[in-house]
Parts: sequence; C-alpha cells; structure tokens
Amino acid sequence: MEYQFEKENCFVSEKVFEGSSEQAVDLDFSLPDYCPDIERILKCRICPSVMSKNISSDRLDIDGVAVIKLYYLDTKKQAIRLCEHTSPFSCSFSIKSNVQDPTAIVKVKTEYLNCRALTPRKLDIHGAFSVCASVYQKTEQEYCCSINGDDIQQRKHTEQISCLSGIGQQQFSISEVLDIGQGKGSPESILRSEFSIDIESAKALSDKIMLKGEAVLRLLYVTDIETGMQDTMTFNIPYSQVIDAQGISDISQNDIRLEVMNYDVSLKSEYDESSTLVTLDARICATVFAYDERSIDTVDDAYSTVYELDLEKNNCKYSHIISMPESNISVKNEVKTGDNNISKIIDTWCDGVSYISSFDGNALTTKGKVNCCIFAADKDGVPFYIERPLEFSVGNDIPPSVGEISSNIELLCKSLSFRITGDNSIELKADMKLKGIVFENKICRAVTGASGNEDKKRVKDKNAALTLYYADEGENLWSIARLYCTSVEAIKLENELTDDIIQAHSMILIPM
Repeated sequence: MEYQFEKENCFVSEKVFEGSSEQAVDLDFSLPDYCPDIERILKCRICPSVMSKNISSDRLDIDGVAVIKLYYLDTKKQAIRLCEHTSPFSCSFSIKSNVQDPTAIVKVKTEYLNCRALTPRKLDIHGAFSVCASVYQKTEQEYCCSINGDDIQQRKHTEQISCLSGIGQQQFSISEVLDIGQGKGSPESILRSEFSIDIESAKALSDKIMLKGEAVLRLLYVTDIETGMQDTMTFNIPYSQVIDAQGISDISQNDIRLEVMNYDVSLKSEYDESSTLVTLDARICATVFAYDERSIDTVDDAYSTVYELDLEKNNCKYSHIISMPESNISVKNEVKTGDNNISKIIDTWCDGVSYISSFDGNALTTKGKVNCCIFAADKDGVPFYIERPLEFSVGNDIPPSVGEISSNIELLCKSLSFRITGDNSIELKADMKLKGIVFENKICRAVTGASGNEDKKRVKDKNAALTLYYADEGENLWSIARLYCTSVEAIKLENELTDDIIQAHSMILIPM
C-alpha cells in the first residue's frame, strides 16, 4: 500500500546562468583636429556601460557603449587634455530554456588596456573588458513534512529556511540640473566624471519597497580651454524610488542591489559661456530579493507497526540567512610618488576594488585592495599621473553554523581623500561601504516516498501487555520502538522518560 504525504512548498532563488563575455578593444586612430599634440600619455581608460538588457526565450541580449578616454599632456600648454572614442558593443548569452520570469544582473569591468603613442597625433590602443551576467529565477521547492497513516511512526527534523517571497527588478532615472556656482568659474569641458549611488534606507510595504539614499557625482572640469586650468566639484543628490516586488512585506529580509547602467553629463555652457549649470541623466537598475523566515519539518525516518515498509529517500536542500553584514570601512596609508615633487593634487578617484571573502569559524573576512588614481602637479606645475593600491582587511562576526556558508558581498568606494605629507609622499584615505547577505546551506536526507508490503506483516507478540527490555546507556528509543512495533511516545509514557536517549544502563517496560 502507498502512503500519502503532507507537503509544504517553498520558493528559492535559483541561479540558472552565470557567465561572462570578453569584448576586445583594438583601435588605431588619429587625434581630431581640435585636440593639441601629445607630449606624454598620462592615463588611458575603458569606460563601458550597459544601455539595455533583454531576456527572450533562451537568450540574454545586452547592448552598450564603451568609451575610451585618453588623458595626456599637451606639448604647448602643459595641461591635461582629453580625447574620447566611443564604440558600441553587444553580446548574447544562451540560457536554459523554460526559465520562468528570469531576472538578470549585469556588470562590466575592465580586464586590461595598453596604449601607445606612435606619433604626437596617432595612437595604438589594445585592451579588453568583460560583460558579466547572472540570471536568477524563482523556483518552487517541495518538502515532505508528514506521512498519513495510523500505523506509521515517523521521526521528524526541523530546519529554519529562508523562503524567497518575491523578486523585483525595475529601472529608474535620476535627472538633475546642477549648479557649480559662481565662485568656481564656468566649466568649458569635462575631463572626468564619476557617478555612484548608495542606499541609506529601505522600507517595505505590501508588494513594494521604498528606497532612499544618495547619489554622488564628482567632476574634474576645465575652466579655461586655452590654459587648461581645471577645477573639481562634488554633487550629493538625494533620491527616493518605489520598486515593485510582488510578495515583499514589512517582515521580509531584503537583499537589494543597484546597478549604474549608464549616465551622461553635459554642460549648459556649450550654449551659454557664462553658465555654471551641469545636466545629469543617469539610468539605474534596482533588483530586490525578498526572503521570509519559516520552520520546515521533514521526515528523516519512518516505520510501520503493521507492515514492512519500503522508504524512498532523497536529498533536501535548506538555505537560511544567518547574517546581513553592513559596515563602513576606512583604510589609509602613506604612498610615495617617485621622483615627482608635488606642488598640488589635481584630482583623485578609486578605479576599481578587488576583493575576496572567506569564512573562518564565526567570522567573515573580506580582503582586497582599492586602486587609487591621482592627477597631480609637480613643483614646476607640470601635471603627472600615478596609481597606488591601498590594501584592506575587514572582519564581520557571523553566527556559528554547521552547514556550508555562501555569501554575496559588495563593496562600494564612496570617496578618496588625500593629505600631502612631503615633497614626494601623500597620505591616501579610502572610505568604502561593505554590505551583503550570508547564507547557511545544508543538505539532509529525507523520506520522500513510503509503501507498505501487505504480504509481509510485522510479527508482534500479543500474549503480553508489557515486555521487559534491558537498555544500554546511549541507546536510542527510536530503535527500540521500531524493534517492538510500538511508538517512542508510548515507551516514554510507560517509563516516565523525557529524553529520546537512554541516560544509564536500566530496565524499561515496552508496551505491546
């Protein structure tokens, strides 16, 4: 005979695809006529951005643009100059078919870049950047929590599980007209821009979440094209946005990720020379994974008091959020600038953070380095460029666990400040924010099917109401009850026991 199971369903976030596509950059071009000749290359950068991403059928299609930015020293004015070249790119990933409501997270990163000036006006550039994509779906997972049958005895196991209550992904824009002000001079061109966004609070409502935070736009701009004079400006832009996330509630634990897909900065002074206004248009993609905590019972063993029982067992997976670390990190160090005697710092920024997280006991340790980029001027006022890494290590306490640990940790470099400490030394300080989610993952064997052999009934002594049993210390009542076709509860009640394990060698009564 087949036994019926009572089952519970839970949704989990399943990563159905993860991959990357390397995009080559091979350029051989001459400077436009309006650009002065090259005296020395200072820095060459690839700045890729995603314009659109689309999942249809079994494909993820991504379109974007890669801007090559060449910073160099001119031959006449000894100023930092910029030459840009924009190239569109596209890539596609094959994902497995029949994915239900997939959600894609896309990031771009520079792999390498080599730049060489063949002549004062001709450049040879070779490099590559990667488009990294992860695709998730909401997958239903089934647990067999109880077997129906008067003759069935079952041993249950309880686990905490973080059920995915909802996934939401939504794009939104930040569009602002910003004023540099009258005290800093009118901008004539932008040399460098940097845009970042952070979440300060997230309030979940029914099927929605309100995000509030701050976006930061940093500019290095030219105030006089002829002399190449520069200035810097930082804008702090508050924002609030409502994101739809079906299934989210005020008790959910939320893993929220923001992607800056692309942004554009333009000057109003292109049309009005006295204008100090800057226009920002940024496109952000917000992804929310919402989890609710539940206790799940599964049957890890069973027997029948009447029939010989055939059990089918399978692995059951449990994932449980044990920590959502969030901390601010400050790392500083004094770095040398070589033989360059510094008169001033023109601009500083963080160009990428590389890190790795590991688990040791009850600690999550994140180690890495942030690449610090510096435009400075020497004692003669001639600009130069240097890069210096700042290494860091930060620990976050996590609860003790018995399963495998997995995490999704993100680091955002919020600012880079400096202090000149000598003719050829600078103290750099990078302020970063760490946030993420840590899971404990377990795999346990559980009963998923049971059938009783009606031709093989269990033999039970019906001549006595009780049987004497001499139990050894450490013996399990479950094994004893199975042997005598009774229940653990009946043995406990008859002998006034509270534990499932025999504490000392003793005689117990087995109700028949």
